[in-house]
Amino acid sequence: MPSVLYEHSINIHTMCNNKKIVCMVFKPKLRAKVVADIFPQFSLGTNLVQFVKEFKYLGHMITDNLTDDADIQREVHNLFVKTNILRRRFY
Repeated sequence: MPSVLYEHSINIHTMCNNKKIVCMVFKPKLRAKVVADIFPQFSLGTNLVQFVKEFKYLGHMITDNLTDDADIQREVHNLFVKTNILRRRFY
């Protein structure tokens, strides 16, 4: 059975980039509210959609545990890199 997204993309003559489409299941804050640990595999046409724990969206890291620690760590690293470049340039 074809997916709804796939059918509509065909109807409006567009294509989906299967390498950029991912699925993320967000973890609840309370462990008791976990519904399931394993979810069924989704497909887009004949291609399976990959499950991920984190991905980069519009330059920011989104994680399944709803924290921004990975994004903050990436920005701090970038700040140190840029500071070192400036320091070397104007030493």
